[in-house]
Amino acid sequence: MSQPVKRRYSSILRAKQLLSGIAFIRQQKQIPNLKRISSYMLREHDVHESEVQKQLNLAVKDGLIIHYTAIGSKGSKTGIEQEGYKIPQVDDSELDDGHDWYCFECHQGGEMFECQDCWRVFHEACLPENSDNQLGSKFTCYICQAGRAKNKLKRKMLNTLLSYTVLRLKEKTRELHRIALKEPETEMMFERFVYKNMDLNMMEEKVSNHKYKCLEEFQADAQTLLHAVFVVYGEEKGGITELARIMVKDCKYDLEEIRHCHRCYYLSNAKPQHWFCQPCDPPHELVYAKQKGYSYWPAKIIQHYGDKCDVRFFGAFHQRAVIPTEYIRPINANLKTMSIKKTTGFTKSMKELQLHQQLVEEIASKASDSDKASSKDESSDGDEDEQEVEEETMEVEEEGETDKQQVTSTSVQPPRKKRKVSKAASPESSIIVTSSEDKIAHSPPVPTSTIACQTLKIKEHSRASQTDESQFKEKAEVTSCDSKLCNCKENQSALEELRKNLLKEHSSEKNEALQELSEKLLKSFEEDKQQAVSRTMANTKAEIERVKKQAEEKCKEKYMEEMKKLAQKHKDSISQTKKKQWCFNCEEEAMYHCCWNTSYCSVKCQQEHWHKEHKRICRRKR
Repeated sequence: MSQPVKRRYSSILRAKQLLSGIAFIRQQKQIPNLKRISSYMLREHDVHESEVQKQLNLAVKDGLIIHYTAIGSKGSKTGIEQEGYKIPQVDDSELDDGHDWYCFECHQGGEMFECQDCWRVFHEACLPENSDNQLGSKFTCYICQAGRAKNKLKRKMLNTLLSYTVLRLKEKTRELHRIALKEPETEMMFERFVYKNMDLNMMEEKVSNHKYKCLEEFQADAQTLLHAVFVVYGEEKGGITELARIMVKDCKYDLEEIRHCHRCYYLSNAKPQHWFCQPCDPPHELVYAKQKGYSYWPAKIIQHYGDKCDVRFFGAFHQRAVIPTEYIRPINANLKTMSIKKTTGFTKSMKELQLHQQLVEEIASKASDSDKASSKDESSDGDEDEQEVEEETMEVEEEGETDKQQVTSTSVQPPRKKRKVSKAASPESSIIVTSSEDKIAHSPPVPTSTIACQTLKIKEHSRASQTDESQFKEKAEVTSCDSKLCNCKENQSALEELRKNLLKEHSSEKNEALQELSEKLLKSFEEDKQQAVSRTMANTKAEIERVKKQAEEKCKEKYMEEMKKLAQKHKDSISQTKKKQWCFNCEEEAMYHCCWNTSYCSVKCQQEHWHKEHKRICRRKR
């Protein structure tokens, strides 16, 4: 039995954090010792010293970090030996032994089984339940097992179909076109943690060079891309890892479409003239399907999902939908019973349906002509055999007549010779042979004169007279032929019954498989839908926050500008007010100056204030 092997002992997340911490400390021109690394891990990742010590030892054991002794060159540690850690060069790291370091399914380390045919490794718990591998002396992963299956598509056609798939994947996930060459730190992580790198550009190049031999190889490369992204970037919600996971789901969906009907997939992507009218092999079932809010519409059934059908409608957009079987009618149903509104779109779709039916009939007629030609060849061979049998029969009859003419009064031996020939002839010739000769052959010896007298009578009545013995032989031969025919009919009925039973079992298994597939597809669709909704909600929320922040900043800037303008205006008004003189009596703007700090707006105010108090304190020279 194959034994599990422990590839790496340290945690991927902690090992990457330790490498980042060592690189950061080296940038500060310091020796990355345990104390500095522990303070960095506690500050940045909230990891305590005991865990840091444990993970450092495991990383050193894995060869990701090198432990060394250095001498301090500055500060209080000058000339003192210190234990430090450094990142090894790529050449100094562990040698390539032909297998990955992390599980291909869960992307974690631990005890794993190594595939004998590829570089992948798996935990025993991560292997699929339906895997045929029993972990024998040589373990082979499910990807290599699937790749050994006989491929129905030629390599050129297969890579043509995959070119459409990889283009669709590149349109949806631009971040996965090239993932290894982004930042120096990321490149360092790829070199030390990713055994086999893959991205969409590399997959596109392999497709253009016709490298793929089966669909499983393409799916394995997509999963390799996800594996590399997960190992480097980790479980990041809304990040590149989630994009890679969605890309793999889209890839599996497209490959399942190719497996189901590769001609449909090719035509829907290549889109030649009247592409939807081109029949597949075998042609899809034609029906009238009704979507909620619409009338019945001509469509093709792409797949059966239990009590639902995946259909694609004829018409301008060739939309696709999953319709319950209760809303599906056969194509030969009466249109009047379905209350269809004959709009322009419906008329166009019916024309497209008629063209499709015409093309299907043409292909069927060509196939029937070829079958007729082959049956004619077989019938001509049969006619030749019949002609040969008839010629042999005629020869036997002619020999019999000559024997009859040669019967003499002195010899009875020729009839015996004739009877031997009749036994060797075909069933038809055995029926034609007369019984008079048999009677002569089996009759007791008689005088020669009597035989001579009866010779002419024998010749005249040889074809009309039959004995009981010959009738018994003929009946026995006919009954034996009938028994043979009966046995053939019984065998044929048994074979027909066996064929019906096999077809019934095949249809039931097919329906179960299709129902299981439909449930999986619906489940994956719901998951993708929920992920898309959550991602859209998160993006919308982030966009709202960004717009809100921008609006607040703009309002704040506008408010500050207005406040500056008001403050300047207030300052100017104060300055202008200070420059004026005011009436000491009524505090209006003054016009008449009296003394050093006293002015008046009019003579009236001057007189009133003069008599009240100002005449006692006025400093004006008189």
